[in-house]
Amino acid sequence: MTPSDFERKVLEGLNDCGVSAHRTDCLGVAVSGGADSVALLYSLAEISRDVGFALKVITVNHFMRLDDESCADAEFVRQCCESLKSQGVNLECEVTELGRGAVAALAGQRHGGAEDAARFLRYQAFEAFIKKHSLAFLCLAHNKNDQAETILMRFLQGGGADSLAGIARRRGFFVRPLLGIDRSDIEAYLRAKNIAWRTDSTNNDTAYLRNRIRHKLVPFLSANFPGWQGAVLSGAEKSQMDAQLISDAVESAARIITQDSDSHGNVRVSVPFGDFLAFPDGIKIRLLLRMCNLLGFDGRIPHQFLKDVLAGLAARQKNQTAVFGPKRFANLEIYLKKERVFAKKSEKIHTDLVFFDIIRKKGIYDFPFGTLTVDGRLVFNAHSTDFQIEFPFCVRNFCAGDEVLCADGKFKNVSDVFADWKVSEDDKPLIPLVVSLRNGGEIRGIFAEFLGYKDWIVK
Repeated sequence: MTPSDFERKVLEGLNDCGVSAHRTDCLGVAVSGGADSVALLYSLAEISRDVGFALKVITVNHFMRLDDESCADAEFVRQCCESLKSQGVNLECEVTELGRGAVAALAGQRHGGAEDAARFLRYQAFEAFIKKHSLAFLCLAHNKNDQAETILMRFLQGGGADSLAGIARRRGFFVRPLLGIDRSDIEAYLRAKNIAWRTDSTNNDTAYLRNRIRHKLVPFLSANFPGWQGAVLSGAEKSQMDAQLISDAVESAARIITQDSDSHGNVRVSVPFGDFLAFPDGIKIRLLLRMCNLLGFDGRIPHQFLKDVLAGLAARQKNQTAVFGPKRFANLEIYLKKERVFAKKSEKIHTDLVFFDIIRKKGIYDFPFGTLTVDGRLVFNAHSTDFQIEFPFCVRNFCAGDEVLCADGKFKNVSDVFADWKVSEDDKPLIPLVVSLRNGGEIRGIFAEFLGYKDWIVK
């Protein structure tokens, strides 16, 4: 593929996203400094010469790596833009810096990993940039390989039809003109035009699920299952059609949601119990998620928690004397009252949250803190550890009086460990402890790095 062929393919990608370059005055583009986004920047710059639109470029410094990497990436993007401007491209570049430690702090608040928090803050910056410059579109650099990796990742995380549909070509203001282009063609384009790019050192860190998929699973599939990528992408198209059908059904079902306040003035949303029960479980799950979103909760809600809600409501239907709820996760509360299913958000996270599970085999397990993947080592919300333990073992949250072994052979109260780490009261009940069932119930690990703290592993 020649450079001009590549640029023509990018233009076709814009059209597939619903962007008519000939009718666009200005296009936004997000550039990280990596090969994909740099190729997107330079190809759009070439297209803009012919068509005449302006480019508004944003690069976001997350401060997740050392300054000589993250700040250098931002400076590299700025210099690329200056070079293009000097060549006559109508372009402006804006560097957005997140607060130092902002990603880790948000990871703790959202009870998720650093990658999830970084993405949330990055898209917040994108939305502010779009609003500031009154952009109709912001181009992102996801490519064909990203699409296949994303689908594999979501499958391994137990995703449903909506998530297995993969990355959308267009979502609101965000468009992805490279989504049909292979990564090898992107790098070939840059080499042909002698354009440099930056490589994020964390791309090789297999502690992240996506990187394990990219560096381990994808090569295995390519070597042993020719044509796997085409099959996966074809399956995503089918899932996308199914997801649209489900989405339409959810939109129709969501009309039964109403909003009011409880006796303490707390905002709550509710649906009639009878109407709710009439829906298939897939719609019920999505209705519950919609209710939580309407309350402003945008964190990850474990599937197991939602299943527990459905099981409790089903038991209540079968036996009118059965007690239901309230079911609690983080600062969400779902309960049944006067034949209506209510959801409300409290100001304080419930500290009576309890989880306890015995793990007997490899697999993916849902907990209030998120997902635990057990496969030779333990992975908490995509945060991989080197910790290994024999089956069976227990995963539970903190109890008063818990002690953990120190390097000097003495024991330390887990509550003191939390104090040293400055763990918030909201986060304490969400931190998993791993307990050996072969050593008299000894705590072998405290895992809180995915919440922005540390891990404590007993060797």
